Amino acid sequence: MKISSFFLATAVMAACGSLASAAEPVFGVQGALAFPVNDLTNVANLGLQAGGHGRWDFGGGHGLMARADVTVFGSKNGASTTSFGAGADYTWHPDRNRRGVYLLGGVSLMSYGTSLHGHSDSQNGLGLDLGVGYDLDRHFGIQARYTTHNLDHTTLATLNLGVTYAF
Repeated sequence: MKISSFFLATAVMAACGSLASAAEPVFGVQGALAFPVNDLTNVANLGLQAGGHGRWDFGGGHGLMARADVTVFGSKNGASTTSFGAGADYTWHPDRNRRGVYLLGGVSLMSYGTSLHGHSDSQNGLGLDLGVGYDLDRHFGIQARYTTHNLDHTTLATLNLGVTYAF
């Protein structure tokens, strides 16, 4: 996991070097339902995610989406869980246009906080993102993104199903 995270982070950083040749960034907001997966299901129920993003189009269907978001999960067994994240995802539109279907893969830095009976705990770490989206037009889109983080021998993952809006 750490080796694949390193190589994916290196690829995303290399793509960031292409920002100078990219089109003007497009900024927007996103919202999603966050479904806990793996060990996260022990302390969290369905959550709501909100955030913002910037997208750079490199042409030929290639792009970069940088994002920041916060997720508030439903309480489970007395535990209250939130997460804050920042990520960079490489996007690829097979039709070589910034419309229609796209695939994404990237890295994210997450901070999970859990509170149970007055005791708080937080975990931070680098993780992987994989997903698919569909840009309906130049403003609206839908996205499914799986994000996973291996923190202290615990796998915290979510499946996020949401909408995007670009200004």
